[in-house]
Amino acid sequence: MAEQQRWTAKRKSEVILQILRQTTTIIDVARQNDLTPSEVQDCIDTFLKAGEKGLKAWASDLQEQTEKEIKELKATIGDLYVENAILKKANA
Repeated sequence: MAEQQRWTAKRKSEVILQILRQTTTIIDVARQNDLTPSEVQDCIDTFLKAGEKGLKAWASDLQEQTEKEIKELKATIGDLYVENAILKKANA
């Protein structure tokens, strides 16, 4: 009998991706790891929820970064406006 691999987070993610890619089945994974199919399905559900949260966080970070860049650009525009006004007065 082959030695079973530890059911680590890395191993879980690899196996879940194999299931999602349809290169293995929930039943096969359950048998190979001495788990029930519902335990494997719970891992898949947790994996997908975590991925969704990660994508939401990424979108939120992207939004914050965009807003920060807009604020900095508006400040630069303001500075350029003031400098332009000063140069116009100096050349008048």
